[in-house]
Amino acid sequence: MFATSTALAAGVTPAQLRSAELSQPFRGTNVLGTAKTLQERGSACALRMSGPWAFCGVTAAQLHGMPLPPGFTAPHRPLDVAVLAPRSAPRAEGILGHKIKAHSFLVVLSGRLPLAHAADAWCQLAAVLPREDLVAAGDFLLAGDVWAGARRRPLCDRQELEQAAARYAGKRGARNLRWALERLRPDVDSRPESLLRLLLVAAGVPEPVVHLAVAVADGAIELHPDLALPDWGVVFEYQGDGHRDRDRYLGDINRNELLRAAGWEVIEVTSKDLFVDPDAFLARVSAVLRRRGLRLK
Repeated sequence: MFATSTALAAGVTPAQLRSAELSQPFRGTNVLGTAKTLQERGSACALRMSGPWAFCGVTAAQLHGMPLPPGFTAPHRPLDVAVLAPRSAPRAEGILGHKIKAHSFLVVLSGRLPLAHAADAWCQLAAVLPREDLVAAGDFLLAGDVWAGARRRPLCDRQELEQAAARYAGKRGARNLRWALERLRPDVDSRPESLLRLLLVAAGVPEPVVHLAVAVADGAIELHPDLALPDWGVVFEYQGDGHRDRDRYLGDINRNELLRAAGWEVIEVTSKDLFVDPDAFLARVSAVLRRRGLRLK
């Protein structure tokens, strides 16, 4: 990966730069093969940047690992790049330029790439994301990612998000930030879990508890279902694509059998329930809750 200007200065000819083995993800940059990942595209973009700059918005959020709706994670979505005023926002194919004032947000490094601090990137999302997805991204920051059964350190604490939101006051999306801040919860494992919680509450269901400790098998085992309504003995388990793994699938069956044996009603939730036909899903939830003594308004 190298800049065209550097190659020409080193004696590489224009004809050599037109080799079929090279691609140019951005004007003035060259990559052997293609820049496939966001990090590779970011590194190529960095070759053409100078002065104070950083990735911001959706691009920074992706680099921090925040879960985003599919439309915001397209492989060739333009990269959000911010520069300090009075410089003009960069304009080039594949780059969405932004001009910002000094001290508008904190900058951190991801590898060698400068990007907005996770809390600031989250605030910048408020101008473009649905507010429910803003909650999902914030839940991720408070919880940290989950890898091989161990929880990583959170990327932010609530105070950092509140302070960043205060700096963002008066900007586009500030109202969505205030709405989302009230609904952030720790220990959430995935975007669908966040969206499921918000969908249930919007339908009039009392807010479920995230990962409630539930004793089963006469107290010998402690499980932590995705969401629970302990007063009505109901739990919700989201069955995502990762649950198609054979061992995971068999483990889920065993978990649910243990929960049911302990007297809990288990409502399994799929992507269809959440993203395709939520009305039918909520009707099913309502029927279960009526049997358990809770009638929704």
